[in-house]
Amino acid sequence: MSRPIKLQRPPRFTAEIVADARQRLLDLLDDLDGLTSEHADDIEVWGSAVTTAGWEIATLGQWLGLEGEAVLLLGGASYPEIAEHQGTSASAVYARVGRSLTLAPYAHASGADGGTTRVSADDLEQARSDYRADRAGAEGEDVEEAGVGSGASLADRIPEVLRAGPLSTTALVAALPGYRRSSVLSTLSVLTRQGRLERVGHGVYAVAGAAAAPQAEHGPGEAGASGPGTGEPGPATS
Repeated sequence: MSRPIKLQRPPRFTAEIVADARQRLLDLLDDLDGLTSEHADDIEVWGSAVTTAGWEIATLGQWLGLEGEAVLLLGGASYPEIAEHQGTSASAVYARVGRSLTLAPYAHASGADGGTTRVSADDLEQARSDYRADRAGAEGEDVEEAGVGSGASLADRIPEVLRAGPLSTTALVAALPGYRRSSVLSTLSVLTRQGRLERVGHGVYAVAGAAAAPQAEHGPGEAGASGPGTGEPGPATS
């Protein structure tokens, strides 16, 4: 890039994504090694295992690429700078960043059919503002979250809160005062991708498979746009 980008610390949520991707890759390669060793003389099994692994690795790479771009943007890089580094166009970067988990809460539908999610300049500035606030409060974060209970991660607490019924993101954030809005929104995206939660309305979430309940009240200006974490081509917003 034309100038170095320095982050005081990477977004914690993205760091968790990297750790998860590493484990997924290790498990995938272990499975591939076992299948190709045990079925070396069966071209159908061998070929199918290699093909499946190849596409999963490609999907994983795309997913990580989206998150990496989001981190660079939050750190102050511009669309043209990222595009220059990657040998692509700024519009290509702009068109896909809304599919990253880090920026998904700030993405909005665009295009004639609303089938594309993008992060505008204003959205990105809001994301950067929230990131700076997260970074500024980093030292007090561990103390704050330690008070919500030993071993109780945000990913565990959100489904527990939603067991009583669907809630809007605004109501859910209010029910989890020990966590910032950006952390709650990002974790919602991951839990939805994992199939533990589902969207039952605009910005309204419920435990996956739970009986339909009356839609929770929306907060003013509630934006429920949220992208998946797989980075697969043509994803639907979550």
